[in-house]
Amino acid sequence: MNRKGLLDAADSLDELAAGRQPVPARVAAGAAALERLHADYPGWRDVGDALFGLKALADGCAMELDANGRQRAGRLADVVRSLLDQI
Repeated sequence: MNRKGLLDAADSLDELAAGRQPVPARVAAGAAALERLHADYPGWRDVGDALFGLKALADGCAMELDANGRQRAGRLADVVRSLLDQI
């Protein structure tokens, strides 16, 4: 697993949870790391949700999250960060 890419993904999700737009380069790196992880473990729904959200951002989509969306982004950041403990 790409530890730096997973950190970028978690940090980008934290930015979304805080209502801010993450740095595009970190979003792209995070999406790439999650894409590799998702290829190995396609059944991990949270990883898939994080991947598809970051991939949409990396592809130029804007994301205006409401309170529930920001809460979900924070939860996904925690999930991605928990994977770092396993590597």
